[in-house]
Amino acid sequence: MEASHTEVRTPTARWRNKNLICTVSVPVLLACSSACSSACSSAWSQPGERSGVSAMMEEVTITARKVEEGLQDAPISVTAFTGDGLEARGVENIVDVGAITPNMSYQKNAGAGGSSSVATVYIRGVGQREFLGTIDNGVGFYIDDVYIARTVGATVDLVDVDRVEVLRGPQGTLFGRNNVGGAVAIYSKRPTENFEGYADVSVGTDNLQRYKIMVSGPITDGLKGNFSIVDAAQDGYVERPDGTDTGDENQTAARGGILWDGVDALEVHLTADYSTEEENGPAFTLIRSGADRSGGFGAFYNNAIPGTCPYPDGLTSNSPQCFNDQWLSDNANYGTFENYSNTDTWGTTLRAKWYINDNLTLKSVSAYRDLDAEFTRDADSSPLRVTHFYDSFETEQYSQELQLQGSAFGDALDWIAGLYYFKEEGNNTNILDFAIANFYSSNDFTTESEAIYAQGTWHATDKLDFTVGLRYTEEEKTFYPDQYVISSNIGLAPGTSIVPTQLYKTDASENSPMLNAAYHLTDEIMAYATYSEGFRSGGFAQRIFPPLGYVPSFDPEYVDSYEIGFKYDSASMPLVINFAAFTVDYTDIQVTTQSEGYVGMFEDNIGNAEINGFELEVKWAMTDSVFLEFGTGYTDAKYTRIDVQPPLVAAISTDSEFDHVPEWTANLSLAKDVSFANGSLLTARLSGSYHTAFFNDITNTEITKTPEVDIWDLTLGWSSPSETYNVDLGIKNLTDDQYTLSGYASESIGIASVVTERGRQWYTSLRYTF
Repeated sequence: MEASHTEVRTPTARWRNKNLICTVSVPVLLACSSACSSACSSAWSQPGERSGVSAMMEEVTITARKVEEGLQDAPISVTAFTGDGLEARGVENIVDVGAITPNMSYQKNAGAGGSSSVATVYIRGVGQREFLGTIDNGVGFYIDDVYIARTVGATVDLVDVDRVEVLRGPQGTLFGRNNVGGAVAIYSKRPTENFEGYADVSVGTDNLQRYKIMVSGPITDGLKGNFSIVDAAQDGYVERPDGTDTGDENQTAARGGILWDGVDALEVHLTADYSTEEENGPAFTLIRSGADRSGGFGAFYNNAIPGTCPYPDGLTSNSPQCFNDQWLSDNANYGTFENYSNTDTWGTTLRAKWYINDNLTLKSVSAYRDLDAEFTRDADSSPLRVTHFYDSFETEQYSQELQLQGSAFGDALDWIAGLYYFKEEGNNTNILDFAIANFYSSNDFTTESEAIYAQGTWHATDKLDFTVGLRYTEEEKTFYPDQYVISSNIGLAPGTSIVPTQLYKTDASENSPMLNAAYHLTDEIMAYATYSEGFRSGGFAQRIFPPLGYVPSFDPEYVDSYEIGFKYDSASMPLVINFAAFTVDYTDIQVTTQSEGYVGMFEDNIGNAEINGFELEVKWAMTDSVFLEFGTGYTDAKYTRIDVQPPLVAAISTDSEFDHVPEWTANLSLAKDVSFANGSLLTARLSGSYHTAFFNDITNTEITKTPEVDIWDLTLGWSSPSETYNVDLGIKNLTDDQYTLSGYASESIGIASVVTERGRQWYTSLRYTF
């Protein structure tokens, strides 16, 4: 049967091939621990005793290479956390994993549309800033081996999770859609042999209320099941005139599965999940009206709409009919147009594994997923009709993967081969209500991908391994736009087509190789080198105005990555050090460009870039009850060539910075246990995350830039002697930093808005385990 993915060891266990993952502790508690010695049987956990930090020093068995292996044995750059380790860190949403993973940026970033559940993910400088169905993800998102095609709905809560794996660099051989930047993979917990469960209640800042329930155990002989549900709500923090507050949370997520292993050679695992969000939208505030910008929508509104505020009086008038800086605010949004974000997603996955013999296994992964989202945004943040957005987004996807895995030549060769099929059908409908015009845009899109792949690892000696992999992929995309003018203030007749209504097609095929060599210098140190390739297929421009006689398209982009690294796992002490350095050739990059006289910005292949950097991760059990974790990443991303053909105009130059890519990232954690005479345990954690400043758009708009930030969180956790009861007290963002999380700016529209961090938050939670 399939092995368990997580193993927890005591601090005195032998550390060879163990991955120590620690969290934070309160330095003040380190000094104060002696003061409580009269109440404690021991200030330090003794060998073999229960340890509160044990959840953060787990050994993780990963499947990043589609085989089960220890994290320290995998010769690739990957960061992994168990579900228990994430809970111990206070991580409840996948977005927060970005703060504890070097060279990764994971944002809730609504962009122009206004969805609360859109993710913008970058790893090593490569990612995607748009949610459109005509553009693929740069970083792949996977749940239980299933590729999730859209970034809408990709800000999921981590409920009943076994582990999360973050893979850096192109995943062009083994993963479903040739991810050029990396992959984020979430794996659910398997049903347990014995009946168990918990109920968890949390309350906190801004009326935070979060409820979790999980049960797991046997159903009948050979059949086990599990089920979990989370319901979360929190008030927003930016007020609107109608009394609603944006930036709120209101969502419910459920996950369940049944596992049948009644036959020795076969197991079948069926899982299903569902989530729904009904929220008021992201906490945007207006920081630039653009009323004084030539060609901007604000200036057009003031000068061209009858009875409004012509230049120059319209720039300074306090009349509510004028659009100007009177609507700017740090903590309020004066928009009166509908503002909401609703997202429903569900899916089911059937995984079957047949152990044909001791050397051969066949695995099948069949999945269906459905996404239905609707969101609106009053982008001018005023009672006036300057810039309003409406989106509905619906997709269905089906995927099928077959994997044959085995060994040969007396286990000298481990190999895997597979077939992959993916199909997505969707529609994105926009109603864009601007001062200059109101138009309708309905866009049907499909993606079909087929691939065959194989990879083998040759154990040349006891110390030296060679791995070779290759994937061949064929993809076809279609795009059918139906876009027309509803009304216009610039002379366009109602019903005027924006682009020709017809079917557009594009296709691509590519070979994606991977070469890897790993050498064990000693029993403690493994060094490795990797060359890998990935590609992202092309697509179509969707946001076009005014009318154009064709739909612009763009071609695939390519990433060639070179990586060297080492993994150190001390046999004499609980110390793990992992390091990787990389250089990336990034060619035919898909980047937003401009066309003279057009509001929309068009995706195109604008040139090449080079990305260099490294990651360093250190995990160390300093004593039996004090633990340290540190990680840092450096990314130097430079455009080396910009080449845009007329009529398009480059929005960037070789001097431009990559957007959403901080040069430096870092995280630091400390944790300390204090054991009491009655058997209860107190764990204190202090954690910090840091990143340098980065731009939130391709044009490097300074006003929406996210600044350099260091954030500190503090948690105290208590568990009863039998671990039946657990109480956590936590403070997030100790220093109450309120900075720009994300932003949206348009030079043609003239308006700029940002979402600001909520600030300091407190929470307390109580868990009952049975």
